[in-house]
Amino acid sequence: MKTLALTTACLAMVTLAGCSSNGPAPVARTAADDPTATCLAALDGDATLAVLKPRVGSLADADAPPLALRSSTAMPTAEEKKAIQSWAGLRKDCVNRGAEFRLTNAPPAYADIVEEENSRFTVLLSRLYVGQAGYGEFLNERSLLDQEMMSRRNNAREQHQRANAPIRQEEAARRRAELSEALVLLQMPQ
Repeated sequence: MKTLALTTACLAMVTLAGCSSNGPAPVARTAADDPTATCLAALDGDATLAVLKPRVGSLADADAPPLALRSSTAMPTAEEKKAIQSWAGLRKDCVNRGAEFRLTNAPPAYADIVEEENSRFTVLLSRLYVGQAGYGEFLNERSLLDQEMMSRRNNAREQHQRANAPIRQEEAARRRAELSEALVLLQMPQ
């Protein structure tokens, strides 16, 4: 009975923490844990950007603006231009906030995509700022950029997982061997 209880306990640990001699399994991190994501989501509440909300809908969600905003040909006013400058700076600050997180928790391609997305978004903002694009064109291009980058981030994650599959298989085999050895030891009379 005691052996059964110990075996069950070890199997539970394998399921939850890998039952490895190296301690608990690492905590899985996702893009939602990236401080950049939290920071960008908070931009909707930033008072310096409030003047832009009637023109762009959400500052955080590229797909939020209704059709009426997406078809607008309006150009930014002087006050809105100041907010556009602030938006570019605040976005860059958000990207910088998550740089350390991405360095330690994300595949290199993912980190590069975040940087590229911010660069391309800033180019879109600059086109809006200087009058090369109206709000509607900006919003439509922003939505396309968001969709493209989301797809590329997902592909980067999948490519990273495929590349690391042999490593994960080796670790799983090592854990199974450790478990088998532990179970044999637990069966030995004392």
